[in-house]
This record gives sequence, C-alpha cells and structure tokens, in this order.
Amino acid sequence: MKSVQSQDDAEGLKCPLCDQVIKHIYSLERHIKVVHEGQRPFVCHCSKAFATREQFTRHTNSKHSLVRPYLCEMGCNKAFASYSARSYHHKILHEKQKYKCNWLGCHKEYSSAFHLEKHLRKPHDLLLQVINKIRNLE
Repeated sequence: MKSVQSQDDAEGLKCPLCDQVIKHIYSLERHIKVVHEGQRPFVCHCSKAFATREQFTRHTNSKHSLVRPYLCEMGCNKAFASYSARSYHHKILHEKQKYKCNWLGCHKEYSSAFHLEKHLRKPHDLLLQVINKIRNLE
C-alpha cells in the first residue's frame, strides 16, 4: 500500500489510489479496504457481505428480524425495521408524493426520484424530444 501524505486538516487526506479526499485516517483506511481491495468482512448467514458493521446490522434488522419498532403514525397498522423505511412509506403512501416527467406528452409519475431519473434515461419519442428541445430554448 502506498503511504498517505498528510495535508492541511481543512482539506483532509488524499487517497493514494484514486485521489479522493477523506477527512479522517480511519475513514481513509476503510475506503482503501472497501473500494480498492474489495473487502467485505461482515458476512450474513444468507451469504450477503458488507463493508461496515452498520450496513450488516441494518441488513440483519430489515431482512432477518421480526422486530419492527417503527410503527406508522397514520394508523395503517404497518411496522418497519428502520426509521428511513417508515419515512419512505409515509411519503409514498400517505403524502402521495409523486415525481412527474416534464416531457411534453409524457404523463408518467413515479413515487421516488430514483425511478423518475431511471425513466428519464430512456429516450422519449423523437418528436417529443424535438418539441421539448424547442420548448427549453424559449
């Protein structure tokens, strides 16, 4: 492994393998092990492997445990293994937040920004692309 050259504390430490700047030495060491060496030391009985104990614990709690301490506050009697899963449920089901495609003539809606972005990567009808390009220039 290459040696790590210390920099100004405000800048952080630069990874010798990819030049990513990381704030703490322990984070840099983990970055090198996980990103560059591919280490995943926390292995679940279902064969999934994780880089950190936190990821492993989150997986175990959400996939293999019956403990669901986060109850939906809207009274639908659903319970979740994590706060973020409950928040996502609330946003999608109770707030009915939708992410809409802005393409003229496309009326698709998605429940997450991720799915909208995935949709936007696909080409729309060629005529719609020309119309939208003109619309954006105005």
